[in-house]
Amino acid sequence: MPGKKKMLIIDDDPGSLKLQQVLLEYAGYEVISDRSAESGLPLAKESLPDLIILDYWLPGMNGEATLKILMADKNTQSIPVVFVTASAMDEDKKRLELYHCKVITKPIDTRTFVQEIEEALNAAR
Repeated sequence: MPGKKKMLIIDDDPGSLKLQQVLLEYAGYEVISDRSAESGLPLAKESLPDLIILDYWLPGMNGEATLKILMADKNTQSIPVVFVTASAMDEDKKRLELYHCKVITKPIDTRTFVQEIEEALNAAR
């Protein structure tokens, strides 16, 4: 892989964040992370990752509001976003898919997580 692809994970659950980070780093990705949307947004604008993995239920600003801010910014609007959430009801999943975002349900499947992220990354090209 020419140059490591960079992933940004925004998730307030430290265990979930660490698991995702370890899986992606083991697969050869550079991973940066944050535990809130408010501090994760500036990080996205500064680092311009290749993909953002975003928890839907964050304290303060939720993932959908965060996505709308990312989409409104010319520097981040083309970065693909994958939602990882513990409580994605069918109507939530359908609404998020209207934004062309993949939705992965927690707990993540450690056997398929990296593949699902790579599929989202490749689909965005």
